[in-house]
Amino acid sequence: MKFDDKWLSAALPWEVLDYHQRQAAHLRSLAANATTVRLKDRLLREAREHEDIAESGAEPASASEA
Repeated sequence: MKFDDKWLSAALPWEVLDYHQRQAAHLRSLAANATTVRLKDRLLREAREHEDIAESGAEPASASEA
């Protein structure tokens, strides 16, 4: 089943970008308290991914492939 942009924009709430901004802030907060370098790096990488999504207004590649 294909969805057009008009249907999709009506189906998705405008808060989606806010979600990604909130997730980025949350992940950065967790990274500040991370006990290992590996965990901190992973949390900061995921925070950057959420920021990129919020800035571009696009879905991550894995979501669009589903």
